Amino acid sequence: MISDYLKKYSTYYLSRYSVTKKKFENILKKKITKDFFEKKIDNIQHEKFKDEIVTVVKYFEKIGVFNEERLLEISFQNYIKKGYSKIKIKNKIKEDKYNDELIRNFLIDKFRDDELEIKLIKNFLKKNKTIEKQKKLNISEKQLFDKIIYKLINQGFSYETSRKVLEKMISNGNI
Repeated sequence: MISDYLKKYSTYYLSRYSVTKKKFENILKKKITKDFFEKKIDNIQHEKFKDEIVTVVKYFEKIGVFNEERLLEISFQNYIKKGYSKIKIKNKIKEDKYNDELIRNFLIDKFRDDELEIKLIKNFLKKNKTIEKQKKLNISEKQLFDKIIYKLINQGFSYETSRKVLEKMISNGNI
């Protein structure tokens, strides 16, 4: 039996956010601990609610709230749009507490795409307006090229791919 306290909070939270099972479990633990320290619940309730967390997670899993494959795909597409590097994507996905086996298989499949890194670099440059910001500095083309490469490497992109993308952009007149 799930207490009203956890059921109400869980329903509220899950109606607003999409999370993995592990992350949701951590969120409930934090909420219970926070309410305990704020004296909203006493010690007995604190222990009771902590013991209930597994039941709550199983209940919401049973009704189909946690679709980690779909959530992982959505997160991945958002990271591509933001122009994150492969390294940053991998770290962000791990932060979301997905199943390790699911992460490994998903990333192996997605990172096979040879054009992915090029797309990520272009999205990063467009999203962060890196080229426009560097152009405003009125520096030579060589310095501009070096600064942009440096920025890309700091973000986790490979040097060779970054150089190739920038050289192609220069030859097309995009820089």
